[in-house]
Amino acid sequence: MTEVLVDNWLEEKKRQAKTAYENCPIPDKVSHLWKYSDPECFEYDLKNLPVCSSGKLKLSVSGNLNNVVIMELSEAYKNEKYKELILKYFGKHTESYPNRLALLNESIWSSGYFLCLKKNQKVEEPITVKLSSDGVSDFCAVRNLIVLEEGSSINLIDEIVAENKTPLLINLVSEIFLDKNSKLNYANIQLYSKEVTSHNFQRAKLEEKSELTNVFIALGGKISKVDLGANLSKSHAQVTTYGIVLGDNNQKFDHHTTVEHNAPYTKSDLNFRVALKGKARSAYTGNLKISHEAIKSDAHQENRNLLLSADAKAESIPELEILTNDVTRCNHGVTVGQIDKDQLYYLMTRGLEQGEAEQIIIEGFLEPTLSKIPDKALNEEVSLRIKKKLGVV
Repeated sequence: MTEVLVDNWLEEKKRQAKTAYENCPIPDKVSHLWKYSDPECFEYDLKNLPVCSSGKLKLSVSGNLNNVVIMELSEAYKNEKYKELILKYFGKHTESYPNRLALLNESIWSSGYFLCLKKNQKVEEPITVKLSSDGVSDFCAVRNLIVLEEGSSINLIDEIVAENKTPLLINLVSEIFLDKNSKLNYANIQLYSKEVTSHNFQRAKLEEKSELTNVFIALGGKISKVDLGANLSKSHAQVTTYGIVLGDNNQKFDHHTTVEHNAPYTKSDLNFRVALKGKARSAYTGNLKISHEAIKSDAHQENRNLLLSADAKAESIPELEILTNDVTRCNHGVTVGQIDKDQLYYLMTRGLEQGEAEQIIIEGFLEPTLSKIPDKALNEEVSLRIKKKLGVV
């Protein structure tokens, strides 16, 4: 168990969230976000669990940390230098987008970090934040808060490792705030064992001319649900999202993205690629919202699914809400299919075995996203893990 936090404000926030969670009904399985996942899979009984306690993930940070403020979120609040920022931003996204599982997280989180980059600070070398579940069993709630001030930029790699051999439930909430002209390249790498069920809620707010590049890699877990959202709140803000899902056996993945264009000249681009074998399942729903004020918006989303076995299954539902007739672009694309037999035949006529040929096709299918990982060593590690899942190494 984590140490009990003594700050009254955080204690009160947790108590209020716990009450709200207990009074919030479990979502209906036919509701918008829960068409493909059973919400009860992500529930946790708090009756016998005191507020402020849950399993605590181990935090480690690597890279050049000059000009970067990064520490345990609970410790950052105790530091007078950062208390005002945390009071300003903590919980703002969960207030704007309330849901039962975010309330669960807010009532009992014990792990997670606070990252802040001050005005005009630019960090070129990637910073890697690793959260690992060594010694954690049953349940853990993780809370991250990322704040980039005006003109700052950073490459951030968020690696979550859980190699548990017994069932573990992870509830993760990340809040991101990008000020004017700031830029965040954010890679989230999910490396869970097959005993882990997880729910990941992320929301980002982008101010004028700020940029967010989101790279999500999902390789592990028993059941994984991810709910991503970005609010392009001021003009010329832009978000780019790349996703890779690679599933096998009986894994289940459920990804939902929401991009809100709420200002003129905003831009979003999404490319989500899924490869499945065995009896793996994937569901993707992507919602693009362009408000009446968001003239000259440019929005695109694409989801491609590659089925490597007859029993694998992928669902994809793109959704568009356009409230202005003055857009630069707003479109979507979806494909679901098996490996191209002509491509396979061509490679095999060049002397490759079928397994080798399939590997090349799959790696080529995933490469447009893999190439976006902002660190060569991590790119190689993820590529190696993908090959292991494919049975190549």
